[in-house]
Amino acid sequence: MFRYFIKIAFRNLFNQKLYSLIKMAALTIGMTSFILIFLYILDEKSYDRQNVNARNIYRIVSVYDFQGVGERSSSCPFPLGPTLKMEYPDLIKNMVRFYNNWSTPYFVQYGEKSFNENRLFFVDSTVFDVFTIPFIRGNPKTSLAEPGTVVITQSTAKRYFGDEDPLGKSLRIQEYFSVTVTGIIEDPSSQSHFTYDFLVSMSTIREINKGAEPKTWVWNPYWTYVLLNDNVKPEILDAKFDGFIKKYFYDAEKEHITLYLQPLLDIHLKSDLDYEIEQNGNITYIRILTIIAVFILVIACINFINLSTAMAGRRAMEIGMKKVFGSYPKQMIVQFISETVVICVISLLISLALVEIILPFFNFFTDKNITSNYFYDIRKIIILVTLAIITGLVSGLYPAFYLSQFAPVRILRGDLTRGFEGILARKILVVIQFVISIGLIIGTLIAYQQIRYISNADLGFRNRNIIYIPVGLNPIVRHYDAVKGELLKSPDILYVTASDYIIGTQYNRHEFRPEGYPEDQWQYYPTLVIRGDFVKTFDIQIVAGRDYDKNSLTDPEKSILINESMVKYLGWKSNSDAIGKRFKSFNGDEKVIGVFKDFHAGSLHYPISPLVLNLKEDDWEINYYTRYLVVRYAPGKLREVLPYIKGVWDEFEPDRPFEYKVLDNELKKLYKEEYVLAKLSLILTILVILIAMMGLFGLASFEVFQRTKELGMRRVLGANLIDISVLLMRKFHKLILISILIAWPLTYLMLRYWLNHFAYHTSLNVWGFILSGLISFLITLVVILFKAISATYKIPVKQLRSE
Repeated sequence: MFRYFIKIAFRNLFNQKLYSLIKMAALTIGMTSFILIFLYILDEKSYDRQNVNARNIYRIVSVYDFQGVGERSSSCPFPLGPTLKMEYPDLIKNMVRFYNNWSTPYFVQYGEKSFNENRLFFVDSTVFDVFTIPFIRGNPKTSLAEPGTVVITQSTAKRYFGDEDPLGKSLRIQEYFSVTVTGIIEDPSSQSHFTYDFLVSMSTIREINKGAEPKTWVWNPYWTYVLLNDNVKPEILDAKFDGFIKKYFYDAEKEHITLYLQPLLDIHLKSDLDYEIEQNGNITYIRILTIIAVFILVIACINFINLSTAMAGRRAMEIGMKKVFGSYPKQMIVQFISETVVICVISLLISLALVEIILPFFNFFTDKNITSNYFYDIRKIIILVTLAIITGLVSGLYPAFYLSQFAPVRILRGDLTRGFEGILARKILVVIQFVISIGLIIGTLIAYQQIRYISNADLGFRNRNIIYIPVGLNPIVRHYDAVKGELLKSPDILYVTASDYIIGTQYNRHEFRPEGYPEDQWQYYPTLVIRGDFVKTFDIQIVAGRDYDKNSLTDPEKSILINESMVKYLGWKSNSDAIGKRFKSFNGDEKVIGVFKDFHAGSLHYPISPLVLNLKEDDWEINYYTRYLVVRYAPGKLREVLPYIKGVWDEFEPDRPFEYKVLDNELKKLYKEEYVLAKLSLILTILVILIAMMGLFGLASFEVFQRTKELGMRRVLGANLIDISVLLMRKFHKLILISILIAWPLTYLMLRYWLNHFAYHTSLNVWGFILSGLISFLITLVVILFKAISATYKIPVKQLRSE
C-alpha cells in the first residue's frame, strides 16, 4: 500500500510540474533557512558544554554598589577562591582562578621568534580538575604544580617550535622571567566563553613578586570558578556569601558588596558583566532568530497548503472515481499526507545539499566556524527527521482532509462550485503570511536604523582618525615623552596621548573620597587613567574650570577632572560649584579643577554614569596604567602615518612587533551581535517575502480557476488587462489591510521591547510602518498582475469551455 502511495505521489508531482516545483521551492527555502538558523542557534547554545562537569561549574560574580555607582564584575579578588574552598570544603570540590592583567598582551620569545600574546593566562594547577582540557603530551596532575611552568596549545607549539619537541623548552615572557613548557594540550573549542594559548602556573606570580602574593580584597582581576560537589545546589553556597563577606571583606565595603554564583552554561548567552574575558552572545537575539526561523517554516507550510487546495480542482475527477470504486476518506487522507511527506523529504534532501554549499559563506557572514556533521550528532539527526515529519503533517493535514471530503456525485457531474468552500481558511492563511512578512519588514528596517544610529551617534568625543597602540607591560612606556615628541614631528599627527582603556569600550573603577564622605569610606567610581592632552585629542568639552596642564608638576597629585553626571550624583549645585571641591584619590589630595561634558565611556547599551579622568601621581603607577598610546592623525592620512609611527616604534623598541587598533573599528565590535542580527533578519525577510509571494500566487491561481468562465465572458465583452487586474485585486487588498492592522501594533510592541535593551536608541518612526504596507501592496500587485496577464491572454473560447 505504501509503495502504491509513493508511486501516486510521484505521478502527481510530474502531472503538475509547475505547482509541484513552486511547492517544493517554498519548502526548500523554508527548510534551508530553518536548518542554517538552527545550526547557528545550536552553536550558540553549545558553549562550554564540552566540559564534563559543566553543570556543576559556577563563576563567582562580585557586585559593588555604592549608592547606585559601582560595578558588576565577572572577576574577584585574589584570595577569594582559595578562602571559599577552605571555608566550605563540604560544598566546593575544587576551584580555579584565571588572571591575564585584563587582556594586556604579553611579549613572548623563543629564540628569534616573538609575538604579542593576548591569550596568556595565569591559572591554578587545579584548572584540569575543574575544566575538561584534553592533553596531548604531559601530565595534567603535575604540569602546573611548580612555579615557572606553562602548558601551551598544539597550534601555539607549532607556531613557536615547529617540528621541535616543545617539552622542557623555555619561553621568555616580558623579557624578565622564563617559563618551562611542561605540557601540550588541544586547541580550545571555539564554543567556549574564553579561549587560551598559554596556561602559566599561578604560583609563578609568587615567584615574580619575590615570594609575595596579592593579599588585598579590593583589587579584583581574577576570574574565579568553583566546582561544586555532586548533589550540592548552588543556592546553598549563595546563602552563605553574606556571612563570608562579613568575615573577610573590609569593614568599609561589607555593606556594598554582593557575591553570587553564575552557572558556567549561562555565561555566553546570559552574561553581560564588567570585565568579561571575551565578548558574549545575547539570549534575546537567539530567541528572536528562533522565532524568525519558525515563522519562515510556517510560511512555507502555509504556502504549500494554499497551493495544494488551490489546485484541488485538477484532482477532483481522480478523487470522485476512487470514491465510486470504494475508497474511504481515511485512505484518501493517508494518500495525500504520504504525498506531502514525499515532497517534504525531497525538499529536505535538497535543503541539506544547499546548506553544505551555503555554510562556508554563512560562517564568514556570522564570524562562526559551524559544521553540519549531521550524521555524527544524534541530536541533529533526530531534529532533521522530526522537521521533515512535522512539516509534512502541518502542510498535508488540511489539504488531505479538504480533498477527501469532496462529494463524488457532484464531482462526476461537474458541479464543483460547492466543493471548494475552504477559501476562508486560505484567506486566513494569507493574512498570517502577510502579518509575519510585514512584521519582519518593519523589524529589519528598524534594526538597520538602530545600527546606523549607533554608528553615527554623537558619543561626546571624537572617534574618527584615532588609533590605539598597545604598550602595556612594554619598556617603550619608559620613553613615553621622547616617543611622543618624535611622533608629533610628523605634520600628519595632530595629538598624542595615552590611557589605560580604549575610550567608549570599557573602563575600570578606582577609589576616591569626595568632599563630605567619612575618612574611612572610599567610593569606587568609573575612571579612565590618562596622560596629558587626552581631552584635546578627543575634543572633550570642558564645561566648567580648566583642563589638566601638561606642564604642571602639581596637577597629577592636586587636581582632578569629573563629568557632569558626577556633579549631579554628588548633589553639588552646579558645574561651577564643583570647582575647588575636595576629591581625594588613594595617593593624591586632589581638588576638582574642571568639569567635562558627559560622553559615552562605555557601550550605548548603558546610560552615562559618573566618570573621572585621572592622572596618576608616581612613576610606577603612571607607567603601569599607560596601556595604550593614542594617536590622532589628520583626516585621510592613515596610510601615511602608519609607516612613520612604525619607524618611531622600531627606533625605540625594535625587538617587539608593532600593532595598532583603529578606534572606530573597536567601537563597532561592541555591537557585533546587533550587526549579525540585522544582516540575518534582512536575508530572512527577503526569503519570507519570496515565499509569501508564492502563497499569494496560490490563492490568485485558485481565484482565476474558480472564475475561468466569468473571465472568458468578460474578455468576450471587451474587458482588458486593467479591468481584470482590478477585478482580481478587489479581494486581495482587503486581506492586506487586515494584515497591516494586525501586524503594526504587534510589531510595535516587540520592537519597543528590543530597543529597550539600549540606553540610547533610535525612535520608532511611522515611515518604517508605512513602507512595510507599501511593500506588501506592491508584492500583491505584482503577483495579481502576473495572473491577470495569464488570464487575459488566454483564448476566450477555451475559457468558456473549461466549465
